[in-house]
Order: sequence, then structure tokens, then C-alpha cells
Amino acid sequence: MDTLQQEVLKEKARRELEKRYQPERESLYEFLLSYRSLEKKQEIDENWHIKEICSCLEDVYYWKTKRLIINIPPRSLKTEIVSKAFPVWCLGQDTRKKFMQISYSAELSQKNSGWARDMYTSQTYRRMFPRVSDLKEDQSTKQHWENQDWGQYYAAGSTGTITGIGADIIIIDDPIKPDEADSELVRTKVNNNYHDTIKSRLNDKSLGAIVIIMQRLHDNDLCGHLLELTEQWLWEDWKVLKVSAIAEEKDMFRAKGESFFPKRFPLDILDQIKRSNAATFSCQYQQDPINKATQEFHEEWFRYFDEIPTGGRIFTTCDPAFTKKAYSDSSCVMTGKFIGEKMYILEYTVGKFDPGELIEKMIYHIKKREPEKIGIESYAAQVTLNFSLRAELERRNIWANVEELTQKHDKHAKIRRLIPLYRNWLIYHRAEMYELETQLKKFPRWQHD
Repeated sequence: MDTLQQEVLKEKARRELEKRYQPERESLYEFLLSYRSLEKKQEIDENWHIKEICSCLEDVYYWKTKRLIINIPPRSLKTEIVSKAFPVWCLGQDTRKKFMQISYSAELSQKNSGWARDMYTSQTYRRMFPRVSDLKEDQSTKQHWENQDWGQYYAAGSTGTITGIGADIIIIDDPIKPDEADSELVRTKVNNNYHDTIKSRLNDKSLGAIVIIMQRLHDNDLCGHLLELTEQWLWEDWKVLKVSAIAEEKDMFRAKGESFFPKRFPLDILDQIKRSNAATFSCQYQQDPINKATQEFHEEWFRYFDEIPTGGRIFTTCDPAFTKKAYSDSSCVMTGKFIGEKMYILEYTVGKFDPGELIEKMIYHIKKREPEKIGIESYAAQVTLNFSLRAELERRNIWANVEELTQKHDKHAKIRRLIPLYRNWLIYHRAEMYELETQLKKFPRWQHD
């Protein structure tokens, strides 16, 4: 048999395989089910959420969706679908596709990459996609594997350095560990790394796609951070698939109160998880990092006043943050009157201000309320604000006693010292101070505590 005849027979065999596995080739969902059944002799528990995830990911491949967030409870097959099956299925459609997979640690990301590589090189996959090219012998590690057509899978940690590598689709799977989600330092590092490093790795900024899949952990986790920017019309337009463990309202898949995955998560099991830790259940299972279960300040504690009481002493405090970036913390200026054990919040100003603007806000409080003292929390660069304010007050011939405040506790501990005061109705504010109430109700899971 000559070479031409051999090639004809090979092509015929490829076409027969493509016809046999046409459902798997056309549908990520069918591919996922068949691969597990044929390769591992295991059946996936079919469920609506798996179909929905697969459908959303297909839209990413076909350029219908360029930014996708999937929030789903843990142990829901999310990594198997998104970080393993999806890239390999895409490479079966287009062997030149380049993927980058990012997790909270490089070790975890490389583990996912290794499983995807094993799937790509399996005989089951090669029967479904008989035209994919082999891996390069000199580029087949768990961190970075590449085929003969330059299609690739690169694994990295969410806060690590990524240089010299680009991707058509970036998958961010669990960018932060649950036990580190309350750390403002870690959250800020992860969020900033998205803006400063990860986004820049897209080969085509107009067509490249980013997929984030995680359970919610904090109001300012990466998903919350990006969605806040979207609400402000400052950043990308994200499509969101939110899967709560128990339906809060009736939808097209289930009635109110039903489990999202009854076979794996029956309601009695979900109830046990909820009773063991309501805050964790709200965040990781309901995808709601802020609700009654997680609040430390409750609205029934809030007390209001209309007329300012007479007497007492007035003080102003300032907690500065010197940046106007959309994803930074806000500065706060507050003036209160103390009468006995009670405090009445007279003025409350919060926002993103540069130093000059913040000085103007403080002078507004000083001129309007004439406090005995104005205290400025001072650390690092904020120390210079004391001197700048004093100089500006002197220039305008305004007298004020400006003092530097040094905090001995971290920000959360400082705010928690207010809980017994609110609980015992010792702090009053005006009913229109919605921003203040929102911050208190969302503490400690608000973006800008």
C-alpha cells in the first residue's frame, strides 16, 4: 500500500470518528459526560447547573461573551468543567488556542494543568478529536504545555509574576483562599494583580476573554471588586452566572427553597452547613457575602435625631486614603457631638479625594461645626496631611486645634469597638446618612471599610 492510499485510509478513519463523536465535538456538556464515562468509567451526576456553565463557556469560545463570572458553591464540579474540560474541548475545535489558568497558588494551578494535559493526551480524547496535534516534547510540563500548532496551557498563581506569556482565554479559578479572604492586604494584592498583570496577558484586547469562577468570600473579593467597577461604568461588562445553594426565588430551574443539586446537596445537608456557620454559608453557598447572617451591625440598633441637642462637646476625625482610583479605599471625615455617654453624628463625608480635596472637606466641617479638636489618623504618607491642613488654616486665618491620632488597633478592631455603643443605642445619626448605614451593615465584608 503506497503512501497516498495510507493517507486516504487515515482520513477516512478520522472522518468516521468525527461523525461518531459529533455530539461531543459540538457540545462541551456532551464532551464532559462522555469523556468521564469512557475514560474513567464514571458517570457524572447530570444537573442543570452543569449545563448552564457549559453553555456560558461555549459563548466564551464563540466570542459571544468576553467577560464571564461564575459564582457557585464548592464541590460542584466547577474546576473539572472550567479549568480542565473547557480548555481541552476548545483545543479540539481550534488547536491554536492559548489558555492561561490562574489559581490562588501556582501549585494548585499546575495540578489543574496536569489533569488537563492528561485529558488532552488520552486516547479517548484523540478519538473524539482526531485532528489535534501532539504536544511538543520540549514543552510538556505541568506549568506550561504546548502542542505542535502553538496551542498552549499555562498555569500560574493569582499573585505571582507572569511575563512573556500571552493567552486568548484566561481562566481564574479560585483566586483567593477562603481563610485569607478577610485579609485586606491579600484581597488588595489579588485585585491589583488582576489590573496590573493578568489583564495585560490577553493577546487580543478586543477579542480575548476572561473567565472567573469561585465561591463568593467577601464583598471585596475579586468578583465583588470588578462588579462594583462595572456598576460605576468604570470597567468591563461582566456576564454573571450566580448559583445559590438554596433558591431564594423561583427561577426557570427550581422553585424557591430548593437545592441547586439535590443529589449531592440535599436540603438537610445544606441546613447542617448553614447551622454550623451561617456567615460561611451565606458567602460560599448562597453567593451573598452581605446579609443578615453576616452583619455585625444591625439596622434595629440605629437611632436617629432631627434637632441637634444643646450642650455637649464637638470633635472631628479624619481617616484619609490618598488615592482617587476606583478600586481604592475611601477617605472619611466625621464630626460628632458628645453629650454624656451619647454621641450624635452631625456631619459625615466619605469619598475618594486627593489631598487638596480632603483638606477642603475638613475645612468645611471645621467652619460649619467649630469642633474643639480635629484628629487625623496618621500613618505613612498621611502624616503630612496634618502639616498641610495647619498651613492652609493659617493661610485662611481659621483657628482649629489639629492633632495627630495614632491607632493601636487594626481597622476592623477599631470599628468593632462601636458595636456595644450602637447595640445600647448610644450613637445617633441623621436618617439621610444612607452611606454610613450601608458601610456599617456591610462590615466587615464591604469593599471600603
